[in-house]
Amino acid sequence: MTTLTNIVAPSNILTASNTATITNKTFNGADNTLTVRLANDISGALPVANGGTGQTSYTEGQLLVGNTTGNTLNKNALTAGTDITITNGNGSITIAYDPPIVYNNSAWAWGYSACGRLGDNTTANKSSPVSVVGGFTNWSQVSSGRNHSLGVGTNGIAWAWGYANANYGVLGDNTKVDKSSPVSVVGGFTDWSQVAAGNNHSLGLRTNGTAWGWGAGYSKAIGDNAAGNKSSPVSVVGGFTDWCQISAGEGHSTAVRTNGTAWAWGYNTCGRLGDDTNVNKSSPVSVVGGFTDWCQVSGGYRHSAGVRQNGTAWAWGLGTCGRLGDNTIVTKSSPVSVVGGFTDWCQISASHEHSVAVRQNGTAWSWGRNTCGRLGDNTTADKSSPVSVVGGFTDWCQVSAGFRGCFSLGVRTNGTAWSWGRGEFGQLGNNSSANYSNMFSSPVSVVGGFTDWYEVSGGYRHSLAIRSTAT
Repeated sequence: MTTLTNIVAPSNILTASNTATITNKTFNGADNTLTVRLANDISGALPVANGGTGQTSYTEGQLLVGNTTGNTLNKNALTAGTDITITNGNGSITIAYDPPIVYNNSAWAWGYSACGRLGDNTTANKSSPVSVVGGFTNWSQVSSGRNHSLGVGTNGIAWAWGYANANYGVLGDNTKVDKSSPVSVVGGFTDWSQVAAGNNHSLGLRTNGTAWGWGAGYSKAIGDNAAGNKSSPVSVVGGFTDWCQISAGEGHSTAVRTNGTAWAWGYNTCGRLGDDTNVNKSSPVSVVGGFTDWCQVSGGYRHSAGVRQNGTAWAWGLGTCGRLGDNTIVTKSSPVSVVGGFTDWCQISASHEHSVAVRQNGTAWSWGRNTCGRLGDNTTADKSSPVSVVGGFTDWCQVSAGFRGCFSLGVRTNGTAWSWGRGEFGQLGNNSSANYSNMFSSPVSVVGGFTDWYEVSGGYRHSLAIRSTAT
């Protein structure tokens, strides 16, 4: 639906010297009709030929349907800068037309390409971004797993590529064959809203609020109350139809429902499910604490993290290297607050041994293991509490900790993408040489000169991203 520019009028009477205010000007996508709602009374006949109905007066709130031929005004005939003028003997009403901006959302990848996880129809490593093949311009979200990749289009179709694993079928295409270009996740669903790629399993949410899983069943991370492998999506048990966010960790899964409760299932070594036990679960269990304001969760390796609506960040599971951010290295089986006293956390990402997060002031922070400089604080020392990612940027909008990888990624509001940590397979996207000494402890720019990145996702030695380009 296209909103048109308001025209502010000095009077409520349509005369030769003034115009009437018009509000709620929209195009109906179904019939291409321009509908104008008057914000105040006007008088004087608006002939049908010029967009009126032949009435001599119009009252506040009344709808006026414009036309050029017959009884409709075709939006497709309008171009940028077009003014639509409705006239009568006393004057005119002019509506300035601002056409909608159309965006092409393309998917890109770089790094390690074994098994085709970059989706560029090759298995050659890339140290700079390459386009995911298929010609799709409607990607809405991507997710990098350990050895495979997932994505969703705005048409609600889910796609997968990379390592299928001969035992597990993590691509969800009902085969166990690797793919170097996107293949559709089977099931015929056209209402997928989010996907999450894990270690050897995958997850997805549909717009009807149901959660689904596929891939390896040994960890019970699929959530179907069974242990068998699945090469096509199966429903997460529990009967809930209000799942709103989901994350696949290494052998476990975490998710949030619209009632603000957080849930988890799968391997529970070190208490990573947050249910105050160490017992594996094959179906969702509630994260303890009684909180009903979780807005986002993230599953890492033997630990999990989350953000609540009050802006506080929490973590649970294995505590070594300080990955919980609670200023200890002690394992916790229930959520503990990330230290620092901040109440403006807005997004978090948990990885193998570290976590990264963004605050509402646009600063990026990290904690946990820091080999290879993955925390981005210009050191390689582990941190058990949040430290600021260097660079002085205050416009970070999204970050991703490389899945089981020694690197991190981030996007700034100016549309640039950045990375830091180890890049031996090109996973930093900075076009640096492929060797194990290729490490950066502070952010480096992803090459290409693009300023329209809006999402990044770090896998194990590979990265995915979406660009949203105005056309």
